[in-house]
Formats: sequence, structure tokens, C-alpha cells
Amino acid sequence: SGRRIFVNGEERAGVDQDGGGTIGNWDNTFALVLGNEVSSDRLWQGAIRLVAIHNRELTQEQVQQNFDVGVGEKFFLLFSVSDLISVPDSYIVFEASQFDSYSYLFSSPFFISLDGNAAPDNIAVRGMRIGINGKEAAVGQAYTNLDINLNSSDYVAGSGQVMSDRGTIIGLEKGSEADEFFLTFEQLGDNTNVVLPPVVPTPDSPADLPPQSDIGLRNFAEINATMSAITGVSAVQTDVKSTYDTVRQQLPSVENIEGFLSSHQMGVTQLAIEYCNALVEDSGLRTAFFPSVDFGATAADAFDTSVERDLVIDPLLNSIFGSGLSVQPSDVDAKIELNNLLDTMVACGGSCPSGHTLTVVKATCAAVLGSAAMLVQ
Repeated sequence: SGRRIFVNGEERAGVDQDGGGTIGNWDNTFALVLGNEVSSDRLWQGAIRLVAIHNRELTQEQVQQNFDVGVGEKFFLLFSVSDLISVPDSYIVFEASQFDSYSYLFSSPFFISLDGNAAPDNIAVRGMRIGINGKEAAVGQAYTNLDINLNSSDYVAGSGQVMSDRGTIIGLEKGSEADEFFLTFEQLGDNTNVVLPPVVPTPDSPADLPPQSDIGLRNFAEINATMSAITGVSAVQTDVKSTYDTVRQQLPSVENIEGFLSSHQMGVTQLAIEYCNALVEDSGLRTAFFPSVDFGATAADAFDTSVERDLVIDPLLNSIFGSGLSVQPSDVDAKIELNNLLDTMVACGGSCPSGHTLTVVKATCAAVLGSAAMLVQ
């Protein structure tokens, strides 16, 4: 009737819309693969504990029954306590199984006597622990807080008295053929065992690391997002995204300034150039960012005076430099550097090529956008 999925014994999905079928046409060229494709390119990184193929559809009751039984061999481990209490043929019993390649599952401990006439009489059981190969297990001690009395009112002949509904995992050491187990108790009947918790070693004083800088760097994703926010150019703009994809591995991956390399600065510069190029080439964006710049003028005329140059420099400094910070670049120093750059860029005078004004603005923009003012945080 189609595929049906059961989780913990309960159906969780509807009947397969494609319906059922048969394998009557099976031949030796077919392959049944679990956990991968035959091409070995769809590996499922899990663990398969049991696989069974039946020649009939299982009922809900059969699925639930299989789930209740569980996976793998289960054993009853009987630990004799007859010599410690006054009940003949008495045992503490665990249901145990090998849980996986590294551990055992212990669960459902109960007390029972194989003598049909025996019954416990107010026998105290406290602080039970599981031992393996001559020592108590370091982890998985789920019964250390056990504090019960074995008594005739709770004891049922033939099935015993349940001691706990908990289960626990004990690490495998030598394998199921060689590992040996035992139990210890803080109290069992009139017998007591003083259990001292292990001494917790005093940790060494932490190493005194070299002083760390309070100043950090933006990482690759933060650099890209910051440049986009400053310029108004979308990070998915074709040329910007292409450049970012190219230099991403070259940009800082951590915020530690101690790891900053010259190659990082080259990547930052390339990305800044592309963002500024996209900004200036978009007439709407450049007008919004540099509202008073005459982009139609020649470079010699557009940057002839300090007032005209400030029409480019001031919007960049206002957008990229911080304000009110305890440590930040000086606008005065930055203007000196940028004016030196402009002097070099417009030295061509009246012989500057057509469109050179746009080029000058792009270069000035990239110098500020790719600077430490953007990178340092």
C-alpha cells in the first residue's frame, strides 16, 4: 500500500501517493543501497543499527512490538547480593545491551530472589554504582542518588521489585566478550561503604597571554556590508558581486588586527575601487552622494579651488569617518592627503582625457572608502 514511516513505533507520515508495488520483476542487475546512492555521492552520515526485509506488510501492532523489543541483543545481567543481605538466591538485575561501537546500555534495574518463598524485609539500598574491569566507571553513574528500601509490600514474587526507571550509558573498553562488570553500594542492608569523591585537582593558573589590542578589524562580510551601506550601491550589483567573489578569500577572515597582512589591504582596495566605480557611474547615486559636484566640467575646472575639492572630500569624510570617538582620524590630516592625491590626478591640466572628472572622483572615493577609517573598528 505504499511507503509508510514509523518513528518510535508510531506512524508519522501518510500513505505514499504513488501507491505500492511489487519486486516481482527483480533481477541480478538491480542493487539495493542503504545510506547512499549507487554513485556514492549522497552519503548519509548516520548509523544503521538493524535492517530487516519482510515478505509481508507489518501491522501497526507488529511495528510497535518490534520497537518495544529494541535493536540488538539484550541480556539480563544478574549481580548476586545473597552474601550481603538475608535473602537467599537474591540478585540485582539489569537489562543490558551493546548500545553502539563504543558503549553499553544499562537500564531497568530490579531486585529479585530466585527462591519463590523469599521476600525482602526493609533492606536499604543507597548510592549504587556500576564498575567495569576492576574500577568504577568514570561516567554514566546514573544511580548514585538511588535511595530506596526493598520490602515485601513492593516486592512481587516472580518479577521482583523495580529499583529505578532510569537507563545509563557505560563506555566500552575491551569489548562485549571481555568486559566484566560489578556493582558497589554506599549502603546495602546493614553493609556500608564510605565513598569519598575524587579530589578535584586545582587548576593551574591561566597563562598570562600577551596584551591584546582593543582595536579590531571588520571581517570580509562586514567590509562588504559596510561599503554597500556607505555608498548606497547594492552588494549584489553585478560588477561589485563579481569583485567580492574574487577577493573574498583575500579579505580578513577574523577581527584580530595582529593578523592583518598587506594582501588583505590589496583586497580591500580592489573592492573599494569597484564600489566607488559603481557609485560614480550611476547618475542617481552620485548625485545623491555628491549633490554639488559638476561632473560635466573638466577635471581642471572641477577641482580648481579648495571649495570645489571639498564638494568631493567632505561627503566622503562625513560618510566614512567616525564622529565623537576617543580615537579617530583627523579630518585636517585626511584633507591634506586627499588634496595631494587630487594635485597628482589633475596635473594633466587642460590635456586631461574626457571623463577624467569621473575618474578623479572614483579615485578619491576609493582612497577614503578603502582606508583604515572604514576597516578599523
